[in-house]
Amino acid sequence: MQMFATDHGSSDGDSVSQVGARAAKAKRQHQTKDSQPWPHFRLPPSFVRPEFHESENSDSEDDLPKRHRIAHREPPAETKENHDTTPSSSILRHQLEAQSHPLAKPHSCPHCVAIAVDLRRQLARVTFRGDAWAREGWTTANRKFPLTVDQARAASHKGCAFYRYLLADDDPAYAIRNDVWGSSPGRIPFEIVMQNGRCRLYPGQRKGEFREFSLYTIPGQKALHPFLGYQLPPNLVPNSQLSFTRVRGWLNECLRNHKLCNAFQRAYMPKRLIEVTTPAASGSLCARLVTNPTPGRYAALSYCWGGDQKSKTIRSVLGTYEKEILMGILPQTLQDALTVTHGIGLRYLWVDAMTIVQDDDEDRDEQISQMHRIYLGASFTIVAAKAVTSLDGFLAPRAKYQPSIISARLDDNVFGEILAFPKHDILSDYNLFTRGWTFQETQLSTRILAYGLHELVYSCLEARHRDGGYEHVFDPPPASIYLRDTSDDPAAQMVENLDPGNQKLGRDEHPFGWETIVFKYSQRFLTDGLDKLPAVSAIAEEYSLTKPVTEYYAGLWKEDFLHQCLWQVSFNTAVRPKGVYRAPSWSWASVDGAVHGFTKERLNLKFSCSLLHVETTLVSTRNRFGRVGNGFMRLRGRMRKVLWSSSGIRAGHAGRAAEDAASRWPDEPYGFDDRLSLTVDFIGEWPKDSEVEFWCLEICTFFRDGFDRGQGLLLDKVDGGEHPDLSDEIFRRVGQAYFGADVAEPYWFDDGVSEWKEIVVV
Repeated sequence: MQMFATDHGSSDGDSVSQVGARAAKAKRQHQTKDSQPWPHFRLPPSFVRPEFHESENSDSEDDLPKRHRIAHREPPAETKENHDTTPSSSILRHQLEAQSHPLAKPHSCPHCVAIAVDLRRQLARVTFRGDAWAREGWTTANRKFPLTVDQARAASHKGCAFYRYLLADDDPAYAIRNDVWGSSPGRIPFEIVMQNGRCRLYPGQRKGEFREFSLYTIPGQKALHPFLGYQLPPNLVPNSQLSFTRVRGWLNECLRNHKLCNAFQRAYMPKRLIEVTTPAASGSLCARLVTNPTPGRYAALSYCWGGDQKSKTIRSVLGTYEKEILMGILPQTLQDALTVTHGIGLRYLWVDAMTIVQDDDEDRDEQISQMHRIYLGASFTIVAAKAVTSLDGFLAPRAKYQPSIISARLDDNVFGEILAFPKHDILSDYNLFTRGWTFQETQLSTRILAYGLHELVYSCLEARHRDGGYEHVFDPPPASIYLRDTSDDPAAQMVENLDPGNQKLGRDEHPFGWETIVFKYSQRFLTDGLDKLPAVSAIAEEYSLTKPVTEYYAGLWKEDFLHQCLWQVSFNTAVRPKGVYRAPSWSWASVDGAVHGFTKERLNLKFSCSLLHVETTLVSTRNRFGRVGNGFMRLRGRMRKVLWSSSGIRAGHAGRAAEDAASRWPDEPYGFDDRLSLTVDFIGEWPKDSEVEFWCLEICTFFRDGFDRGQGLLLDKVDGGEHPDLSDEIFRRVGQAYFGADVAEPYWFDDGVSEWKEIVVV
């Protein structure tokens, strides 16, 4: 640890050069002989020898240190070895690699070194104002930086990474706040906050006025204060041996000790894989497409295409790719995935654009039908969460988050150094978690390596890790949800979208487990709407193997079929595309938009409607969970005609029985019947400020709040000439309906005219 004394009694009038010169002079006077501008990383001796590395250029690096995995539970004993600053070979190599990426190395200059964090006294315990749960933490209250806003801006222009990030104007919200503070002649205030097991530096008089920083002990040094802990800082160079060594350690631990993961993964070898090698002659990566590969471990890739890929496999280039795939023609995301695959020690990689012949419908249908086996059989799945398109890649150094070395005060005349990391990005930056095809890829994988904007996160069925940073955010939640908030931690947010083994979404009994899956999936977007069913077919296949279900009809299961028909959309947010058929109207796959199921009333449902027959026709018999060409269901139930209104204060939800006059309901605006709640699937397809005649079909009834209630479908009658093969009256679903009763009026279907009908819904 570097020890030096300095005078930080600068006034607001001090210039940048005066403040920096004093700090630099004091530092030079007290530096030890073996100090470095960037103190050494230090790792204790290995405790596990990795076995996952399989390629011919096998690396003998030691595994991830135990300290990194359990530091938040057991601080290391203060032994001679703990304070040894001799870097291990992997850390030294990481430093050497970082030399070619200077913006990923910790920054140090007289401007940021002059910043001092005072740790001489115990911090004050406070309840943070504005916190919805009134959580407590520790704070230094307000201190001041050595510089004013104007001086900080000048330091930023001179290359100081700390002040450059602090005053960055790439976020309009921060730019506005900086303009406010720019009018103040005084030095910028800040406070140190210890909350939820993390140490943060908040510039300004309240959270959010400036960009924030996370504080870490410099690796290889003794923690200067218990609140800084022993967590390793994030690794900003994901394409490094340090990162690959850590990943191999996590994978080895899982393969050896995780019974749940090993039981979930199933042996499978895809029809085609990309083989990646490093010939001794060239030393660079070489790739080729292999058909019917020899059995072995392989990785899979989950990523956003972001448009057509010129290098995708088509029939005309299949023979060429089987000889060699030139790395230069591949988009950067695929090149990075091959680098990770080889760096971790595997020989094969599965990528949909390359291992499926894209202009061969038969091959495409066959491979899509095997997607659940492909991802279940992969040793791990690489998730390129950072890449918006396949051209972006995900292994570039995280230069945006370059840390700075600042001073920490331990005693009246003793200083050390700590790292200040810029605050992470938030989840909204991850386009991958909004895409439809990637949903099942993260649900069916056993192990996931997710490369985000800031860091690498590992997730399997039994463990979570990150490539440096606060690992305690992955611990099981405490007894009270108020004790820890991880909403501003990108790694924790990313893990929320990673569900290896479908443990969170598919754990409920049928049909509620399926409704949860549909709800999550329906919030995502697809470039081609015809992929609505194929993009979730792998999850449907796996669901059929783990739940007591049999036949599958365009997104609904035969078991509890009517229950699943009661899905509904978020009001005014769904669209039912026209012109191209992809599912019957009674299937949630017929609309674009978030769909949720009938999960509020799980008990005591009485189904008054009978399902007589249901049928769908598959486009390809190779995938029984894929696209359908048509479908219908035949029902027998109680029906009643209704007038739905698109006007008034309850527009889109209100209506009354067709035989009722509006004057019957004088207490309700526009004559609405308050026992009805009608929700159309797509309000945009109906005329505004008018009444439309529909039919209500009662599906089930239940008792709640002292009254009989029911739920059913809102139907529109269609021309039978469009369906000459079907008899009976033909309808299509246009929405969903609730029925009720009140003190003065009976249950809606018992009031007036209703009739039992046998109908067909297409």
